[in-house]
Amino acid sequence: MRDSEQRDKWVVRIFAFLTACALWLYVMNEQNPIIERSFTIPLTKANLAENMVVNNLQDTVIVKIKGTRTMVSSAREKDLQAFIDFTGAVKGRHTYSIVAASEVGDVIEISPKTVSLDLDVIGERLMDVEARIMGSPESGVAVGKLDLEPQQVRVTGASNRLANAFKVIALVDITGKETSFEDEANLTPIALDGSEMYDLSVVPGKVSVKALMLKQLAKADIPIVVPTTGSLKEGYKVRAITSIPKTIKITAEPAMLAELKEIKTGAVNLDNISGDVELQMPLDIPEKALVETHSALVKIEIERTK
Repeated sequence: MRDSEQRDKWVVRIFAFLTACALWLYVMNEQNPIIERSFTIPLTKANLAENMVVNNLQDTVIVKIKGTRTMVSSAREKDLQAFIDFTGAVKGRHTYSIVAASEVGDVIEISPKTVSLDLDVIGERLMDVEARIMGSPESGVAVGKLDLEPQQVRVTGASNRLANAFKVIALVDITGKETSFEDEANLTPIALDGSEMYDLSVVPGKVSVKALMLKQLAKADIPIVVPTTGSLKEGYKVRAITSIPKTIKITAEPAMLAELKEIKTGAVNLDNISGDVELQMPLDIPEKALVETHSALVKIEIERTK
């Protein structure tokens, strides 16, 4: 009888323990259930040879983890990682598996699981730098000269991409400029089709720029006029006055040329002239105007009056 009672007590105890465990599991499942959560995290490279480069590698992947609500809710992007192991990878197009790990919960899904990538050997070229002007300067001002330093830079990247590089441009912004200036310009490799090649590396990444800004000039042929003073002796008159050349090419600012109708020689005094003469006379050239000559040959023809 006593054995039976003792056995019944143990049965009750075991049943109570199992009931307590079931209740605990029920409560925990209700209060802290198993949930899933997705993260978008950076996709990195692992064990890639120093002389190799990966083309068209996407920036991120989606990783889904599973765990208790308390655990998963506290997870952050920094707790997860996704990478491709390039151990033993060779040049060419291949398919690679993406590996993901999480310090919190269990990884249950990676999207995408695999990617097709092009691997290439890193190459290097020494290329000239060409200036490309951006913007417009102040009215009446133009770029006279651009000096770049250095004039050559080192470009590195995938060998097949490097072979398609056409030139390296320095973007020089002259917006609103009216005087000469010094600045730095960023460098960008350009492909044969004109597209920008941001996957190539340029060293140095900038060049020093010295820009000479000039007033915008125009050219025009302006007639030469010969003024006179005094008068000829009685019985004589001027038959013709000509200058050689008859016009002079003036280089000046457009506003000045618009107002310039003629260029005068020095005045010729007729008082002591009694026959044909040729005189080398100075030209009255406006200040800031550019000319090829500052004098003209003046021919004066005289005849007797009847």
